[in-house]
Amino acid sequence: MGRDKMIYLEDEKTVLDFHKNLTGGTLVVYLTYDQLNAQNLPLSDSYDLKVKSYDNGVYKVCWYKNSRKKSNTSIHQKFNLEKRLKMSKEELEKLEEEQRKSHIFEVKNLIKDYVLCNHFDMFWTLTFDPKKYGGEVSDELAYDLMRKWLHKMRNTHKRKSDEPFNYIAIPERHKSGQIHWHMLTGYIEPNLIDSGKTFRNQKVYNCIDWQYGFTNVQKVRSKSKVSSYMTKYITKDLLYSPVRKHKRKYWCSKGLALPEVYAGNYSEVADVLPLYDENGQLNPTHSNDVCDIWLFKV
Repeated sequence: MGRDKMIYLEDEKTVLDFHKNLTGGTLVVYLTYDQLNAQNLPLSDSYDLKVKSYDNGVYKVCWYKNSRKKSNTSIHQKFNLEKRLKMSKEELEKLEEEQRKSHIFEVKNLIKDYVLCNHFDMFWTLTFDPKKYGGEVSDELAYDLMRKWLHKMRNTHKRKSDEPFNYIAIPERHKSGQIHWHMLTGYIEPNLIDSGKTFRNQKVYNCIDWQYGFTNVQKVRSKSKVSSYMTKYITKDLLYSPVRKHKRKYWCSKGLALPEVYAGNYSEVADVLPLYDENGQLNPTHSNDVCDIWLFKV
C-alpha cells in the first residue's frame, strides 16, 4: 500500500508553494530573512509540524510537542541498528511494542486519508453463512472467498464503466471467532434489493451478488465518520496475528489518491496557518500526548 509522500518545507521554493496552495495565491507572502537565506544553511533533520492538504479544501495540521526526525535516512538506519544491538531483551520487547503501536497508528491514518481523498458512496458488511461450509469458515477461506468476489466485481465493473472501482475492505473477527468483512466502495453499481429495514431513517439494502452469506449495504452519509468507523478494525490482532503471516491482511484498490503532506517547522508557516483564534489563544480541534491537531477549510 502507498504512503503519504512528505514534502519538507526546507527551502524558499517549497515554502512559497505551500503558501500558494493554502491561500490560492491571494495572500502576498513576505519571507523572513532566515527563510530567504535557508538555502545557505544546513538542511534540518527534524520537523515539528505536519500539514495534510485534502482535495476538498480541508487541511489537517499536526503540531508536535516534540520535534520529529526525518525518516528513511541511512544515518538514522545505522544509528537504530547500533542502538538495537546494545539493548537488553526487555528493552527490545518494549521497543518492538512501541513500533507495533506506531505501525497501527500509521495504517489507521493511511486508511482515513484514502477515505477522505477518494470517492466512496456505499458502506458494506459482508458475512459468511457457516452452514454452506460445513459449519465453520476458516480464516483462509474467508480471505479466499473475499478475494475471488472482489476479482469478479472488478471484472464486471470494468465491462460496464470507465470509472475506477474504488474499495477498501477490512476484516473483523466476530465473538464467535469467525471473520466477516467491512467495506467501502465507490463508482460501483451492485445489484441491490431493499431489505425492508432502516437504520437511522436510512434504507438498508442487501446485495444479491454476494452468494456466500449475508449482506448489509448503506449509503455513506459522512465520510469523516465512516473513516473513523473503518479504522477501528485496524487492530494489533489483525496486523500481527500469525494467521496469513507475510500476506495481505486487508485490501484497498489500486490508484487511490492521498493528500499532499508538508512537513517543516511552525516558524516557517506561522503567518499563514490560522492556529491562533481572535484572542491570540491556541484552541486545537483535538489534542493528545503527541501533538495538537487542527482541522479547517479554506
